[in-house]
Amino acid sequence: MGQNDIYMKLRALAPTPADELCRCCGAPYKLMSTLGFNPVHCMNCNLEVPPDALGFSRPLVEAIASWRNVYDAIDRLWLDSGPYEQWARWELTDIASAVNRHGRRVQDQVNAVRRCYYWYFQDQTDPAYRPVDLCPVCGVRLRDYASGIFLQRVCEGDSIVTPGPR
Repeated sequence: MGQNDIYMKLRALAPTPADELCRCCGAPYKLMSTLGFNPVHCMNCNLEVPPDALGFSRPLVEAIASWRNVYDAIDRLWLDSGPYEQWARWELTDIASAVNRHGRRVQDQVNAVRRCYYWYFQDQTDPAYRPVDLCPVCGVRLRDYASGIFLQRVCEGDSIVTPGPR
């Protein structure tokens, strides 16, 4: 590891604990923010995919890190519950926002290497929260993805994943 480590921008300063790393074989990925360094997670166990297991090119790692930085900044504004909360929530939930368009372009690049979905944020803390039934891009009914540790809904055509009913 060092300057020649192409995954350096996806590594935390301290290593991710082993029990927080994916051990699944062959499961699809999802690109999602968890306010950590590596936004590539396993669809099945929901854990971080170890950077060394990704097999991505340096330009793809750079693209992932760039998206993560912007998305995390907006996510932190939402979590702060201050004057930017409503704006940030809108940016995160609008599939056509700049940050989501950026993320979907990156997800599409990851998808060329390994099946990957884009996590479509939903504010599950909102008392009026209801799981999304239709893809926010194409309007097709989402299908349940029950292979994971919790129910998720996916659109195969648009590679979107979102929380399912609790």
